[in-house]
Amino acid sequence: MPTPTDRGPGRPWRPGTPPPAPVDPDLPSADIRIGYARCSTLGQELDSQLDALSKHGNPRDKIFSEKISTRVRVRPKVEEALRTAREVKAHARTAGSSSRCTR
Repeated sequence: MPTPTDRGPGRPWRPGTPPPAPVDPDLPSADIRIGYARCSTLGQELDSQLDALSKHGNPRDKIFSEKISTRVRVRPKVEEALRTAREVKAHARTAGSSSRCTR
């Protein structure tokens, strides 16, 4: 996801920056979107994050989610999402199309 122009080091995030428009999955040039949702405690729910990611073009089978503390350095679902993105990128490269993988 591109960084909004109003963001930068030392500048606080402010709610309201619009997300990118959903991509039509039937277009041959459409991006492949992979999402990640996380909450810190078992008492918190992921539903609102999952719904927001789905609403903006992430298919549910391409959304990785976990309930894990920010203190935990190894996050298995982040690693799985990155592995999937790298596989998609490698496949796109061999198929002759261009793609980019950002974290």
